[in-house]
Amino acid sequence: MSSDTDTGAVPRPTDLLDAIKSLEAIALIPSKQRDTDAGELAKTIATQAYESGLSQAALERLIKITTTRSQLDQGSITTLIKNLYPVESVPSSLVTQIVCCLGPNKNKPSPATQSLLLRWLIMVHEFLVDRSHLSKLYAVLFNHLDMISLRKPLCHLLSLVTRRKHVKPFRIQALMELVVNSGGDERELVTLLRIFKNYCPDVIVGDLGVPGRKGLFFKHPDPEWSSHVRLLQDTNMERLQAIQPANFQVVHRGISKRSKMEVLVPDVQTSRVSYGRTSLEELRGVDHFVDKLDKIELPNQIVSMIGDGIAQKYLFLVQPESAGHRLDDWWGSFFNEILEDAEDKDEKLESLSYIMSLAVGYVQYTKDVPPPVATFLKSYLPSWNGRDLREQIFHLLEYLDLEDYDSIQQEFLMPLECAVLTDTLFPKSSLLEFYTSIIRQWGVKLRNRPFTLEESKPLGRLISHAELLALSILECPAAAEQASTHNMQGPRPATISVTEFYCVLAELFSHSHLHGNIRITIPMAPTIYTLVFTPINSIISIMSSVLASYKSAFEASLASQVLQTPGSAESLYPTQLVGQFNGYIMDICNLIWRNRGLNGEDPNALGCLISAPTIAALTQYVRDATDNSRERKREVTFTYNLSSIFSLSHSVALCNMSAACFADIEEESDLGGSQPKLKRPVTQKALSALEKEGGVKVTWQEYRVRMLDWLEATGSVGIGSLMRSTMKALRKE
Repeated sequence: MSSDTDTGAVPRPTDLLDAIKSLEAIALIPSKQRDTDAGELAKTIATQAYESGLSQAALERLIKITTTRSQLDQGSITTLIKNLYPVESVPSSLVTQIVCCLGPNKNKPSPATQSLLLRWLIMVHEFLVDRSHLSKLYAVLFNHLDMISLRKPLCHLLSLVTRRKHVKPFRIQALMELVVNSGGDERELVTLLRIFKNYCPDVIVGDLGVPGRKGLFFKHPDPEWSSHVRLLQDTNMERLQAIQPANFQVVHRGISKRSKMEVLVPDVQTSRVSYGRTSLEELRGVDHFVDKLDKIELPNQIVSMIGDGIAQKYLFLVQPESAGHRLDDWWGSFFNEILEDAEDKDEKLESLSYIMSLAVGYVQYTKDVPPPVATFLKSYLPSWNGRDLREQIFHLLEYLDLEDYDSIQQEFLMPLECAVLTDTLFPKSSLLEFYTSIIRQWGVKLRNRPFTLEESKPLGRLISHAELLALSILECPAAAEQASTHNMQGPRPATISVTEFYCVLAELFSHSHLHGNIRITIPMAPTIYTLVFTPINSIISIMSSVLASYKSAFEASLASQVLQTPGSAESLYPTQLVGQFNGYIMDICNLIWRNRGLNGEDPNALGCLISAPTIAALTQYVRDATDNSRERKREVTFTYNLSSIFSLSHSVALCNMSAACFADIEEESDLGGSQPKLKRPVTQKALSALEKEGGVKVTWQEYRVRMLDWLEATGSVGIGSLMRSTMKALRKE
């Protein structure tokens, strides 16, 4: 086989610098007069550049080749530009060199090459030594927008560079003319104009004259390319650090990459400040803010204030009317574009998530949902999938106005429930927590309103709706917790959400004696009894504390002078309602304190609403269990009866604490080694027998009071609060 030397062909260089040198030598020679294949040289350079990257010197030489009119074919030039992988930061001189090669001139590169070079600038934007250098060339770049071949990459590059100072009236006019002349079909121009509009909403108004909202968000041309550059630069940095002495170094890093979302909501910036006034950017702290509160100029863009803490305070305290109108206009314009633009759903969702997160912070500070935001949610919820933006939507709806419950239910709550409950992985407890938050916020608003005796119907109806949801959660806890297991934070027991809900209601009703618009609603009986029979001490304690708070609220409201209607014999709360609540209290006291569980014969007692046949069956079951224990001839046989099985000593949730409490009593009594100790649940008979046998002497009442104190010392204060507020004998203890 003949070699290249035999045929007289020039050998193909394998070294990067040799290949670049050879390419420089033939770049201006017509292809028919060359002895070397330019395409092969370009492939060699591309391979070496991909594997090892390009040093600054090599990059400068290749940029010079590509930015000069040459005899190289377009394929070779394309290969070179797509493989310009810098291993160091790109200097500003190369940026200037590329920008200067743009334009329609026979001495400049072809339009295709210019477009590729602009695309390369976009990809290396984060690797530039000085990104602000492009800002100095803004006018040159903008003036090339009339070149259709460069328009797409130019718009993308300008979107990265544009700041408030670049948005001038003549540029706005020129850009709008380009949009109109293109018929609105060039989405890049529309997007750049939208960026201009974000900076000057008062100058660019309306729908930009473009049908269908054809804007878009620019995507990175080649993320894999940028990732490879980072890898090469990291490798180069490690190599340099390995060969250099370990001296102290100061590494200058470029400014953080500008998020594409910043074009939606820019930083606070005030261009013109009158004499004797100040801007938000100049404020040095809270004291300075207070001193200059009436002398602050509004920023160029009102929307920039929603993400700034000081600016939010200014809007809330001063409430300038013009700022409110401008902000509402911006909200409305943005959300209308989101609803009308059906394209680029991923990009639209990203921008919507960003704005909604800012809206949440703004609404949480002002405690009020702007009308355009409420209007958007009203239109968005019917088609919402129940997953996207769930957290933001929940937080925003917490602050809805409570004037008309029917409209709120129809326009917001019902579509929201339909959306989230369609998702089988969504836990109902999260929906209850959402309603809990709304009730908390509505309660705060009602307490801040002028006094009135008229009940707030929306609040009462929402509480009733939420209580039905709470009961359904307790009836199907397995389904709720199974859905919660898909949460990264782990499953959360449904009873926790329900008890938190009633804790919020208890706190709300504690203000009912001072506010006639807050009326106490008692919990549903199945909910109360389900929670009280839960074999968990903390749940029983919390619900006992809730009922004790309800009881105090009832007593304070019925005795309140401000809630009495002059000349009216009608009670604030119906007798039946008060009687039902007293039944809850008596049933719990019978269960825990009086050893008369499930008894419905006492005054007000409801017997936990358990039917007589069921009680009879349970009584027989307990009796049979006791008899079976005796037949097995155990050393210690306990006698159980249904009426005391839920008491302090026998309850599954409390029996271990009872044993520990009595062990403390015996330890404090310094019993001798021969004195007997209690080895069975504490009962009145057991205490009498223990005393006769020479053990510790404790009365039944002393033990129960000590048990309440012991529970309170361990953090379970609810049972003690309820018993002491209900049992007259304990009020003296």
